[in-house]
Amino acid sequence: MKKILAFLISLFLVIYVALGWFFSSLIIVPWRSQPDLSALNKYGVVAPIEVLTDDNVSLKGSYLKNPNDSVFCGAVVSHGWGGNRMGGAEYAPYFWKKGCDIILYDHRGHGESGGSLGTWSILERKDHLAFSEVLMHKSGLTLDQIGWIGKSWGAAAVLAASSVTPKVGFILADSPYRDIKSAVNERALRRYGSWIEIFYPITYFLVQWRAQFDLDEANIEALASEIRVPTLLIHSQSDDQTSSWQSVDINKKLNHEYAIFHHTNWGSKHCKDMKDHPQKYEALIDDFLTEKVPNWPHF
Repeated sequence: MKKILAFLISLFLVIYVALGWFFSSLIIVPWRSQPDLSALNKYGVVAPIEVLTDDNVSLKGSYLKNPNDSVFCGAVVSHGWGGNRMGGAEYAPYFWKKGCDIILYDHRGHGESGGSLGTWSILERKDHLAFSEVLMHKSGLTLDQIGWIGKSWGAAAVLAASSVTPKVGFILADSPYRDIKSAVNERALRRYGSWIEIFYPITYFLVQWRAQFDLDEANIEALASEIRVPTLLIHSQSDDQTSSWQSVDINKKLNHEYAIFHHTNWGSKHCKDMKDHPQKYEALIDDFLTEKVPNWPHF
């Protein structure tokens, strides 16, 4: 009986750790999709760019040089989890017609970039700043002439970056998560049901051990109070992946001398406001820039 009990306990532990490994992989190992860059041809000559990070990861992106040399502005766009740089390309037409230079890039572990693990804004915030430095070098812009745009996972990255780099022109964050557990648990419960909760301890232990970061470092809600950058936060109330209450909580910590939050009720799903309602969305950006960023280069 003791041998049987020991065997069953050992079997349970093996299965428990194995499933914890599997679930941790879902959290830190992005699925790759290669970018189809053909849609960028309408912007003229699109230059490939590369950044080599401090931890020796090669990150790839595209530089869109605007022919309008009378306007001095730029945008660096950060895409969502499991996507690639083209996931942020929907913002390119808005900033292009304003005369801005634009950089779209693939996060580490995504698209054409190297790396295999995502760190939920810990390293991604540094990566985003590195591409901003590339844009400054290529265009002659200063950081306060550049806007940072992010959606979903990328929105969290630009918010995290702005909390430690208070010189960027502005932030546009669409549908970020509040913290890792809020984002992951919400989707896990929706997909698997409440039984998944027994795997939370082993899963998050393995996430931190495998990716070598502390979950608390990726708490966007906690970082929000440190942001002193004009910030436009947008989140659809109909979001079917990252519930909008996460942005509601982030908004509570933002300094509203700088920040505006639009809790849209246009009926769009996750990060689809711009695609479904481009005119209304662009009007929100225009109003935000007029109100909160009067010294940003005028169009």
